[in-house]
Amino acid sequence: MRSLFLVISCLAASISPIASANGQNQISDPKAAVQLFWNPLYAQGGTSLYCGKAFSQESGQFKASPIYSNKQLKSALRCVTNRQCAIMNPRYVYMASDLHNLYPALTRVELVRRNAQFGDLDDSVPSKFDDIGCDMKTSFQLVEPRDEAKGNIARAIFYMHVEYDLPIVGQVQVYKQWHQMDPPDAEEIARNDKIANLQGTRNRFIDNPALVEQQINN
Repeated sequence: MRSLFLVISCLAASISPIASANGQNQISDPKAAVQLFWNPLYAQGGTSLYCGKAFSQESGQFKASPIYSNKQLKSALRCVTNRQCAIMNPRYVYMASDLHNLYPALTRVELVRRNAQFGDLDDSVPSKFDDIGCDMKTSFQLVEPRDEAKGNIARAIFYMHVEYDLPIVGQVQVYKQWHQMDPPDAEEIARNDKIANLQGTRNRFIDNPALVEQQINN
């Protein structure tokens, strides 16, 4: 009986960090997070989120792009510098290092995207990156990525909102529509598993997409 209790206790201890909404507490250095991002998370290569461009290894052509941008994070916490943010909110370093919030992006595209907000744009708005075959519209600090990226973006934003109590920047209903139209695929699910092994937290909205309607308010 005692041995059964120990087994149950160990299982509970092993899943509690993943089940709780407290964010990750394993990686506290954004630079270390970027190193883990490229190796081991993307050690075998992958595809960029916004343009679907394949890569086999880390290179200057690609960046680890935060979905919930650094500018938005600092604005939400009402701080300016990394040091000030860390003093005001000890969880800041974990937020800024969370692998669930990082996706590979072409450096050229990230320069345009990093300070913009996500949203839907009119069909008449052309893609800014037609010359490289990338379907991504931009207009007045607003960007609309290709359809295959929309669900990933929405679920990353919902994750940061729930785990760190951050405000959702943008229109919640739009993100919910993106989540529904682009459900988690095999690549996103496998990525979720890898990140859980690296930092101990899972994105619940990838594991159970129905939670979006239950936990995300309009």
